[in-house]
Amino acid sequence: SGVANTTNLPEAVTEGNTLWKVDLGVGRSSPILWKNMVVVTAHGSEPGQREVIALHADTGKVLWTHAEQFKEHKIHNFNSFASSSVFIDAERIYVNWSTGTTIQALALDHSGKVLWKNEHVANYIHEHGTAISPIVVDGIMIVRSEFDWQRDGKVYTEDPEEQKWKSCVAGLDAATGREVWKLEIPNTLNTFSTPAVNVRKDGTKEIICANTTSGVFAVDPKKGVINWQYNPGFNQRNVGSGVLKEGRYFCTFGTGGGVKEFAAIDVTGKEPKPVNFEFSRGLPYVPSPLVVGNLMYLLGDGGILKAVKFDTGEMLYDERVNGSAGSSKFFGSPVAADGKIFCGSQQGDLIVIKQGEKFEQLSASKLDSPISSSPAISDGRLFVRTEKMLWCIGAKGAPLP
Repeated sequence: SGVANTTNLPEAVTEGNTLWKVDLGVGRSSPILWKNMVVVTAHGSEPGQREVIALHADTGKVLWTHAEQFKEHKIHNFNSFASSSVFIDAERIYVNWSTGTTIQALALDHSGKVLWKNEHVANYIHEHGTAISPIVVDGIMIVRSEFDWQRDGKVYTEDPEEQKWKSCVAGLDAATGREVWKLEIPNTLNTFSTPAVNVRKDGTKEIICANTTSGVFAVDPKKGVINWQYNPGFNQRNVGSGVLKEGRYFCTFGTGGGVKEFAAIDVTGKEPKPVNFEFSRGLPYVPSPLVVGNLMYLLGDGGILKAVKFDTGEMLYDERVNGSAGSSKFFGSPVAADGKIFCGSQQGDLIVIKQGEKFEQLSASKLDSPISSSPAISDGRLFVRTEKMLWCIGAKGAPLP
């Protein structure tokens, strides 16, 4: 959800509240926390190598590093080979990423030992590389591989065999990595959004996905079948992950510079129903929406932050977020806690906005390098991953109750 329940978070980054910072390899994955461990992925020290790195959340000390070899492939200039964030539960750390023309998945225990590895979950044709992060639902690891071999006259592979490949969503046994099901879906523009988990009234769960060709669709995580689909005819790419709260799902579709589209649907019944929602121009393309209470914050790639009512879309404000040196661009998603919203910019600023119906920017603090990830929040501390470092920011000592 991007929303955490904690207090005593700083309004700005200072030398006094920077608890630690450590150098990392290149990567754009977000830091993921489990108790006193924070985990990121990064390029390794050698070509064709990348790593899963676990650090102690209190000190920044590296606890362990797991390295994997991979085959480099085409990626967008703004992407990396370590853009997918991990998923952690009490038993394992789950990773999926691309190598060559395949999607690979693996699971580590909390000490960094490999428990299993699935070298070829699915085929993959690269347009911009991958960045989808895995989720685990009721013992099933969800892995997405969505692509097309041509679009609008552009051909992404000349290989006739690769042109036969189909996009899919796969479900793996979280304990073994064995394929439980594979759902083939129509090919689509490369997708980068992480699914949302919808708990239905009867207690069953479904995962909600979105892409250009299929629109928004829900998949049964145990059976791998589509429960419902909402597809009025989207033409653009789904990059930012959708947000789900109290039976309402919202996501955006866009291109690098085109008019954005959105889906606002009620997912409480057997079939999704569109809800009345005011269209706002300049919707975000890469950053995900953020919902706090009945307010939804939409941080546009170009630095315009909108606050709207989540139930109607009514605009409350539409303001520019400024970095320490002026206007900013954003790829990471905003997160919220302690009455504040935290945004990391491509100019390397951590920007803090006050929550509420009126816009108030509290600070813009310059870090060391661009921020493409989303901050993690835990126990009165912020963990911010830049392109070069991982920062831990917060008050010294225990957080206030």
